[in-house]
Amino acid sequence: MLSRVASAAVLAAVPFMTTPQAGAAAAPPVIRYAGLGSCLQADGGRHPCGPLKLWLSNGRVVALPYARRTVAPDEYTVAGVIAVSQDGAQAAYFAGKDGVLTIWEAATGRAREVPTVTWPDDLRMDALTLSPGGRFLGMRGVDASEREVNRVADTTTGKVFTLPRGYQTWDFSPDGKRMMAGDNRRAVLYATGTWSVKLRRSVYMRGDLGPDGVTVAAPKWTKTGGSVKNVVLTRNLATAKRTSIPIRLRKGETALTARWDRAGHLDVLTRSDRHVNGDLRRTHTWYRVNRSTHQLRRIDSFVIPSSVGGYVLAE
Repeated sequence: MLSRVASAAVLAAVPFMTTPQAGAAAAPPVIRYAGLGSCLQADGGRHPCGPLKLWLSNGRVVALPYARRTVAPDEYTVAGVIAVSQDGAQAAYFAGKDGVLTIWEAATGRAREVPTVTWPDDLRMDALTLSPGGRFLGMRGVDASEREVNRVADTTTGKVFTLPRGYQTWDFSPDGKRMMAGDNRRAVLYATGTWSVKLRRSVYMRGDLGPDGVTVAAPKWTKTGGSVKNVVLTRNLATAKRTSIPIRLRKGETALTARWDRAGHLDVLTRSDRHVNGDLRRTHTWYRVNRSTHQLRRIDSFVIPSSVGGYVLAE
């Protein structure tokens, strides 16, 4: 999924905690983001160049010299050629002359090829969505007739499931057993593997699918007068029950997305920008939300320099 930028939002609501998680230093590394470098042009401008790279939480930068990439003219936009799972454990890309799907594991630093799934030459690729665990990959593109096509590949069996026309892969549950897809009018929950429909909703809220396979979460901000209120909304797609969790962000900080883990923890990713000697510094922070006290605990924070273009976050 490509990085998203929302409008800035701030509000005082609850105490702010930034204590690092105990034992975090011993945790296995995760992929924070993927992207391209940039090179100077003769006119002083910059253009995207070099291989795709992965930036890890342990400070490593891993180059993927054989990964296929496409870049729009004069832009940093990486078009549908790499995805990072929401937990940051895996990245998916197509490699080599044959365009073989490859799953790279952050914990081991090793890549797994899926020879039965290759670059879809009949599509102009737009986006990839990788499930936690790396088993399922949503591939969205446009065919020769300019019709949008969304397929989901099982990286274990090599089988490919094509979604109904107009549907897009939105999200996977943390265990990868459910996938949420839909169009502008409805949301559909699938059981992965069998691709049987478990639930249809004509009214939906897009967001991250929780471990129960039916609850989604997404940040939202509203402005009233001179004040801004940040909340994380959750909705049970089976019962339509909604909850609103107020959160306090720093000035200039914007909530981009929310995610669940297998244990049911709810995290929020934010972004804040500042210029240092003419260089744009994009700071992204993951917070864990205490749904009872509404406190935020910082679990990771990193800066993406302006020299990195077309970056894809783990979200």
